[in-house]
Amino acid sequence: MLFANQVVLITGAGRGIGRALAGTFAEQGAIIAANDIIPLGLDESLAEIQALGCQGRDYIFDVAKRMPVQALFDQLLEDWGRVDIVINNAAVEPVAGILDMDEWDFLRTLDVNLAGAFFSMQHAGRAMRALGGGVIVNIAAADAYLAARPNRAAYA
Repeated sequence: MLFANQVVLITGAGRGIGRALAGTFAEQGAIIAANDIIPLGLDESLAEIQALGCQGRDYIFDVAKRMPVQALFDQLLEDWGRVDIVINNAAVEPVAGILDMDEWDFLRTLDVNLAGAFFSMQHAGRAMRALGGGVIVNIAAADAYLAARPNRAAYA
């Protein structure tokens, strides 16, 4: 149980890589703080965590904005008293070429993928400094910059 009783916050935990990470950390005994903006995916992620006999809670907050991220960390610290590991995994990837992408999709991508990780690192770092340490991991696709990913202008 490598992560026994460590509080692990995973953003974007409702599906894909985030859900897989939540399950893997839960298998190793972690307490999972599962964040996403969509409750339905989190319900399924938490059901998988609880089936493993592990503790977890959903945190339905939009990480793209500073105040919801502050509220997420306030709630997490109230619930568990600490945060040991934060994994910034939340991301959006609109499918559109640069000539066809609308402003909302472009700005939403920057807000979630960049600002969201920034706000989370700030709040996690402050909490971890006060608590004596911790780990922050930022997830990014290694192939985002490749031309092989057509119609991903904002993401790349």
